[in-house]
Amino acid sequence: MRKALPQILFVVAAVVAAAVGFRDRIPEVLAGFERIGWTRAAVATALAALGLLATSRMWLAGLVSFGHRLGGADTCRVFFPAQVGKYLPGLVWPYLAQIRFAARHDVPAAVTLGVGARFLAVHLVSGVVVGAALLPWYEGLSEHFSLLALLPLVPALALLHPKVLAKLVAAMPAKLGAPERAPMTWAGVGSALAWMAPAWTAYGLAAFVLVTPLTPTDDMLGVALTCVGAFAVSWVAGLVVVLAPAGLGAREAVLVAALAPLVGGPSAASVALLLRLCHTVADVALAVGFTPRGTNENRGIQG
Repeated sequence: MRKALPQILFVVAAVVAAAVGFRDRIPEVLAGFERIGWTRAAVATALAALGLLATSRMWLAGLVSFGHRLGGADTCRVFFPAQVGKYLPGLVWPYLAQIRFAARHDVPAAVTLGVGARFLAVHLVSGVVVGAALLPWYEGLSEHFSLLALLPLVPALALLHPKVLAKLVAAMPAKLGAPERAPMTWAGVGSALAWMAPAWTAYGLAAFVLVTPLTPTDDMLGVALTCVGAFAVSWVAGLVVVLAPAGLGAREAVLVAALAPLVGGPSAASVALLLRLCHTVADVALAVGFTPRGTNENRGIQG
């Protein structure tokens, strides 16, 4: 609990800061919820689930590059129950769970750690690329914000080189032991990015579904592209701010900043909070749906 205390304090501080910042505009935030409606929230949840399913395939592609292969159902049984660990204070829970679940399929712990490191690296780099490429598309964003978004594009593209990406994975701290070095090739990077494309698209469209009734513009394509870029950047921020479990607080702050020029601050807060709920519901539903059951799995737990 001592190690988790900084994360707990960060979340509390983020909630307090948000409450102070919007204390006079809470009715507008609540009005945003009403305008969005629960039907759109359900659609956004389904889209978030599709994005999560795509990332599970990207995780599997990393596992295959280490010479291990799981079926689609077994991949989900390892990946999704472990993912809910990111909501707990402390950084190690998803990795501990992945190691435990993957061991049932004879995947060594070092390999599981290596796949997890590669998973994070590809998320990080692709998120920066998507955000930097798509955020400047919308003319409603300030020129200053658009230029700032373009700055990391070139270095992020350079990070996609297999050798550079492999060094990034190797440099990631492994508190649970030494991860196996990820064999990075252009084919492997391409396979990972191929799955991240539908993942970022689904995540962005989930935000777009919530934003649509709140934006006054008719440029729906520009809004959609902005939502994809905004979510990618907010996800990266949640990853980089290690004190935020599952990016809680950090992701919402960046998402509000990116969407405020489109819909205004209170409406952007409505979208950010509701989108967090949608992703959490999708995470939990997939984790429950793919929780291992039956005799074989129980033997694995006892072992």
